[in-house]
Amino acid sequence: MKQVICLVILGLFCSNAVSANGNEKATAEAAVLVNGDNVTKAEAAAQSGRIFNGVAVDIARYRFAIILRLDGQIRCSAVVISLSHALTGADAVYPYRNNIQRLTLYGGSTSPTSGGFSFQLTRIAVHPNFNPNSGVSDFNIAVLTVPTNSFGGKRNIAPISLASAGVAIGTKCSVFGWGKTSVNLSGPANTLRSADMIITSEATCARLWAQFGVKITSNMVCAKGDRGADLCTGDYGNALVCSGRLTGVAILSNTCGNGRDTAYTKITASSVRSFIRSQTGV
Repeated sequence: MKQVICLVILGLFCSNAVSANGNEKATAEAAVLVNGDNVTKAEAAAQSGRIFNGVAVDIARYRFAIILRLDGQIRCSAVVISLSHALTGADAVYPYRNNIQRLTLYGGSTSPTSGGFSFQLTRIAVHPNFNPNSGVSDFNIAVLTVPTNSFGGKRNIAPISLASAGVAIGTKCSVFGWGKTSVNLSGPANTLRSADMIITSEATCARLWAQFGVKITSNMVCAKGDRGADLCTGDYGNALVCSGRLTGVAILSNTCGNGRDTAYTKITASSVRSFIRSQTGV
């Protein structure tokens, strides 16, 4: 049962793309139980993809933010780290590693639907220690490759530098995404949004998630939304940026606005950093 709950929690990150295993109904039913709210299945499904209490921002200032699309529809977020590579969580792409033509990246515009550039993936590399059957896996990171230097020279697309050291508890960082801002919206927000997050301790984060059978590890960094901010479905793969550097990639949250810490794959973790370097040269 714990494993099922973990899968549901993780699944809540991505938008309403078709499930690789055809388990949409089971996921919706379990989501109601996990959330603990007296809502219908349709309402539970609608609570997807928003950064709570975020603010609109201009892509020109955050050119690393990019969207991962599945069959032309928003799947979740990704982060540009070189002229040919982006990062996202492994769970978002693992089911499609043998159907890579279904996945594209879209960036360069504050709008999620117009004014930007689309890029076909040429390769997906998932961390070798990622376990897709473990509920919430450690080493949850994937490198997405596009044709060489495809991001170069494109308006409002540029890589972000990777963090070289960990950040202290209490540090204020930010996340970025295009998720819904209201359950009444039928699609994503019409502009890129950002929210502040405060770094929390691994021990505190671990206690909060233990009841769900989720193990927080040293390969993760946790944060809590500032002034009611939170992550939701569709924010999977978002960049956690501290002092202008990529510190984490969003992999774990439990519905919107409940105050629980969110978790990110830690860029500075030794195994994560060496994997990224081996795939990108960065």
